[in-house]
Amino acid sequence: MAKNFSVENMQAMTDVLRGLENIASESVLRQAAVAGARVYLAEMKLRVPVGVVTYERKGTKIYPGFLRDNLLIAYDADVSVPGKLASYIATWSKDAFYGRFVEHGRSKMAAQPFLRPSYEAKKTAAAEAVDAVIKSKVAELMHV
Repeated sequence: MAKNFSVENMQAMTDVLRGLENIASESVLRQAAVAGARVYLAEMKLRVPVGVVTYERKGTKIYPGFLRDNLLIAYDADVSVPGKLASYIATWSKDAFYGRFVEHGRSKMAAQPFLRPSYEAKKTAAAEAVDAVIKSKVAELMHV
């Protein structure tokens, strides 16, 4: 059975509903996702192995720390759903493609994992960073 109710301040209710729409916007979702990805990226940069040799490959100078300096955050369009889910990944640039060999190893090179350990170490902190962005947007709405 439906109960009757009345709205004293229709404009305030409309403003709150519009604000909630803004919180669930793609912009806020992206900001929150990037905040979480930044936590992972910082940990990856601490854990990535740094080589000791400088060499050149196809005109690109590969120096100690090249992989670390080429870690980045990228939007993952394949997993993202516009307006609903913004997915970002912490990965390496195309120039540092060999990061996969460092992470997983090869027949003549032992794996030196840094992606998975970074994820395991910071998954709670990353979730908290995402949550903090969303909470700050809600707080902004409540103070409008």
